[in-house]
Amino acid sequence: MEIKQLRIKVQDLTLGMYVSSLDRPWSETPFPLQGFYVRKPKDIAVLKTYCEYVGIDITKGKAPINYGSPATPIGGSSSSRMRTTSSAEPLALKVNSAAASIPPSPIPIKHGVYETTVPLRIEARMAERIVRNVKGQLALATKQLNKGKGLDVVSLRKASDQMVASVLRCPDAMTWLLRLRQKDQYTNDHSLRSALWALQYARYVGMAKLDIEMLCLGVLLKDVGKLRLPNALLRQGRRTEEQETEYRQFVQYGVEMLSEEPNIPPQVISIVKYHCERLDGSGFPQGVSGRKIPLLARIAGIATTYDAFANPREAEEPVAPSRAVSLLYNMRNSAFQEDLVVSFIQSVGLYPTGTMVELTTGDLAVVLDQQPASRLLPRVAVLHPWSDDLNKSHLIINLQDQEESRRILLAAGRLKSASADRIAIARDLEPTGYDVDFNKISQAMLEQQVGDEVESGLFARIKARFGI
Repeated sequence: MEIKQLRIKVQDLTLGMYVSSLDRPWSETPFPLQGFYVRKPKDIAVLKTYCEYVGIDITKGKAPINYGSPATPIGGSSSSRMRTTSSAEPLALKVNSAAASIPPSPIPIKHGVYETTVPLRIEARMAERIVRNVKGQLALATKQLNKGKGLDVVSLRKASDQMVASVLRCPDAMTWLLRLRQKDQYTNDHSLRSALWALQYARYVGMAKLDIEMLCLGVLLKDVGKLRLPNALLRQGRRTEEQETEYRQFVQYGVEMLSEEPNIPPQVISIVKYHCERLDGSGFPQGVSGRKIPLLARIAGIATTYDAFANPREAEEPVAPSRAVSLLYNMRNSAFQEDLVVSFIQSVGLYPTGTMVELTTGDLAVVLDQQPASRLLPRVAVLHPWSDDLNKSHLIINLQDQEESRRILLAAGRLKSASADRIAIARDLEPTGYDVDFNKISQAMLEQQVGDEVESGLFARIKARFGI
């Protein structure tokens, strides 16, 4: 899409315009994203208190009424018009009906609605039972639908709600558990993983609990229509045009199957119906666009796409999490709503739990859990040196505590940590090619947590006893 930007006075803004740049840094204003639609008079009023001029993108939003008139140039002379850095020449105006319409409203983000209330050590054990239950109920539902029998919606929804409750209590527990199952559960867990990403996002933005429950159940059931497709077609790597047309029918099949169930909430069917639609109308089966796609379905589409990028058997080529994030980010403002993509990436982080990384010391490590206040400095399990058995030993360090991390590494003979300016993640690694025993890491992590809690409790008692 070609881009045309104009510089105008704030007082000349009208509803429906897209503000793409300011006459001051974005960080000095209350606007969280670099670019937004003017949807209400309050937006203009706020801009007036911070800026005198703004840049507008007329391929995304409305152009001034007198745009193009030689007698009344916008924003002064033609030399004052802002252009994109990709070209020194003016770009031709190209506006289609989709670009000229106002897209969906940004989702409100309410931080602090859900706090971690249960330690990872405890929630991990509960999450294991919950995942088994969800998998069992989903498998049962699949058999029931395949045989045309009545679906036990009550039991399935109860299992789904338990998954929601676990993520709201402690989001890292479920993520870590699914990483443990990845060795032999790639394809079967795709819906489960996608639901997890969607739940983490919904938790991050502070969505209402009922909406989160509908989102979870909808994503879990999004692929039930594939039961009506031939197995050979589902296993097909690259599909022909005819095969792709047949494959895409799974969405309508799923809607039909779930519509026959009286206890399936309409919101769930809506997620199944629209989760493959895209913001720019390039999706299927109907090719609808923009705000015609329900919000929960838009979130489901992003979560599903991210999981397809991030997991080897869901993608043609496995990629590291940062690459999956990059691929998803490149789809903003085309396949997906920009603010949803940005906040989704913020919710999962560059290094999700279970990510293989290389540290600035040269050591290999696995991310154990996220630090909400500093996602680039998580707790990690440092593996045995590169040239030996990676699973021989594990050193658990918190990258936020540089002094303690360096002490632990030096005590274990990792001498490179002495010369590193900062112990941090240098890069993440492709998810294949490393024989890492996640179960051993998990056991070591949980044992350390128990030790930390015991030591913390003992120290507290000593302080109380001696009045320290």
